[in-house]
Amino acid sequence: MLKINSGIYNMFWISFFFFSILCYSVSMMLMLFNVSYFLEWEIVMFNSSVLVMSLIFDWMSVLFLGSVLIIASGISKFSDYYMSGDHNYVRFMILLVFFVLSMIFLTVSPNMASILLGWDGLGLTSYVLVVYYQNESSCNAGMLTILSNRVGDVCILLVISLMMFSGSWNFLYMHYSLGLVMSGFVVMACMTKSAQIPYSAWLPAAMAAPTPVSALVHSSTLVTAGVYLLVRFYNLLEGSMWLSFLVFISIMTMFMSGIGANFEMDMKKIIALSTLSQLGLMMMILSMGMPELAFFHLISHAMFKSSLFMCGGAIIHMSNGSQDSRFMSSLSSSSPLLMLVFSVTNLALFGFPFLSGFYSKDILLEYSFSTTYNFVLILMIIMATGMTVSYSLRVMYLGMMNISNLKSLSDLEDNDDKLIYGMVFLLFMSIFTGYIFSWCFCWSMKSVILSDIFKYSIMMVIIVSGIYMSMLVSGWKTKMKSNFYLMSFFYSKMWGLVFLSSLSNSSIMKSAYMFSSLLDKGWLESYGGKGGKSFFLNLSWVLQNSQFSVMLKSYFLTGVLVILSLLILY
Repeated sequence: MLKINSGIYNMFWISFFFFSILCYSVSMMLMLFNVSYFLEWEIVMFNSSVLVMSLIFDWMSVLFLGSVLIIASGISKFSDYYMSGDHNYVRFMILLVFFVLSMIFLTVSPNMASILLGWDGLGLTSYVLVVYYQNESSCNAGMLTILSNRVGDVCILLVISLMMFSGSWNFLYMHYSLGLVMSGFVVMACMTKSAQIPYSAWLPAAMAAPTPVSALVHSSTLVTAGVYLLVRFYNLLEGSMWLSFLVFISIMTMFMSGIGANFEMDMKKIIALSTLSQLGLMMMILSMGMPELAFFHLISHAMFKSSLFMCGGAIIHMSNGSQDSRFMSSLSSSSPLLMLVFSVTNLALFGFPFLSGFYSKDILLEYSFSTTYNFVLILMIIMATGMTVSYSLRVMYLGMMNISNLKSLSDLEDNDDKLIYGMVFLLFMSIFTGYIFSWCFCWSMKSVILSDIFKYSIMMVIIVSGIYMSMLVSGWKTKMKSNFYLMSFFYSKMWGLVFLSSLSNSSIMKSAYMFSSLLDKGWLESYGGKGGKSFFLNLSWVLQNSQFSVMLKSYFLTGVLVILSLLILY
């Protein structure tokens, strides 16, 4: 049984790795020769509307495809270690492969009708994977995830219906900008998929899924689908008022998730909130006018975030399922290789010089400083970037501190070959991806001229945030202990978005039941003969119950006696 188990994981690992190398090679050739391949298959033609199956292979789609496959390859190897005790490993891998196939289909589709298949495929498979463990918390998290994402699915359906007026669902070769309503639906769909405010609550809730799923979902597939679609749609959205609206929403998402991660104790939720912060950064720079730069950060972030999730999952797995980061101490002595990978990926996350995240984050901040936005928004961008440094250093400090908070017996170690191969393989990509991609692919970057203090903004943010973190862990927070619990509760609950999402979802379900009763089942069924029957049955039930009342009996007896006495008198 174990040989069959390892064989399935190895088969998918080798397959994904081979196709990822092929995609990277093809992407470099397409970029070198400036060539794109567009395939179209006409399925049916109705009047002036043509339903076609379209596929596009250009440098952007094939590069993103290679990144998805190489991360899926490393996660397949990691799953061999993490899911070793699971009896349903075949079902798990089939669901994981369907998830990757849905993302592939969305990536190479320039047609809204065919994008819907990949878009809905991601939503369906993500729900099935979130409820994989089949307990109450997983069920609640899965319901919140799928209901939040259904808002985006409805927006995509509305875009498809509105695009019927143009006679084609192909958006890549449109020569006119989208209307105000249609562009609003596209932006709303991408906001729900990439978990921007007010649809942010589902992303930390999706941590109920197994860690290999979380590593794939929160690095290069589900949450990045919205950013990727906006990159593709940018030429049609340029100059739209919705992009100005998205700048504000994305900066607020960065700020909210950064504060929440600094007060969170759950290891997986800290990494999930860091993903939310980076998604806000991608949305921000895209809406400011640099879609290629947002795509560059999307690729580099996918590499180190998948490694970070794998390290966090390994720590949780060896801690017997405990996800409290306060009990993950003395890792530098018990599992030094694991802590090394964990530290390097955290350094790449907050933009340490010459790691993968530095090459994209440095340009992102420089470009944001050169824009004409007001001082408050620029200050919030700097603070959100500083909070990324703060919570990354906090997690590293909790993992490497000498005081052991573990049990008397613990099995923290990093001598498993499957774990080492999966981590080290993606660690290489986390270190060199930004450098290689910045040289091999020509990002159309405008000239940015800044003063010295802004030019070294990344270093200044790292230093200031490091000082803040040292103050926080040295007992500074005990001086404000009375308010610290309330602050921690408020910020870790994402400004109340968790409760608001639950209330909104319950109200949506109730209204959907009402509309189903009135519209789907027919209004005559509710107000016609069946409705009259139910009304009179309820009325008769009220009359029957009232006849058994003691007070009614007394009034009735009194009335009868009065009538009898009047008859006797007259």
